[in-house]
Amino acid sequence: MNPVSLALGVALIFTHCSLPKIAEQDASPAVPQPGAQAMQSAPSIEQLPAPVAPIGTTSSAVQITNGPVVESVTDTTAEIAWSTNVNSGTTLRYGADAGHLDQTVSMPWGGLTHRVTLKDLKPNTTYYFKAESAQGQGTGTQAETGQSSFQTKPAGLQQSRR
Repeated sequence: MNPVSLALGVALIFTHCSLPKIAEQDASPAVPQPGAQAMQSAPSIEQLPAPVAPIGTTSSAVQITNGPVVESVTDTTAEIAWSTNVNSGTTLRYGADAGHLDQTVSMPWGGLTHRVTLKDLKPNTTYYFKAESAQGQGTGTQAETGQSSFQTKPAGLQQSRR
């Protein structure tokens, strides 16, 4: 559940429910004892129950829920997208060497749907990539996918959608 929705739901519950009395007054009058001052009873305070899942805990950690999907490929470009359960950053690490993903494309804040366009790729080349979503809203957590790959088209060929 989105942390903002959870907070709004809790606020609505409190505005539509009557809360228990915070302090109760003693119905019987205080009777002074000989030689002692009359003591007034201290108000009692009821503690509200703790929330079930605090906002921003690992139960709401960012997770990649769909993808990454290679949406389109040309001889020099590729478009890759993925989705997350909470708003988070967008980073794609990629390279032509599976053991060295030395190029990145990113946005500091990507929302729930993440889409990046890789440019200036070499024709007819296999590229390897990993998607990352960091700084999940309200959690500060990070998620990343396993490594995937795609191949660019030979020089001059039209775009293909996967």
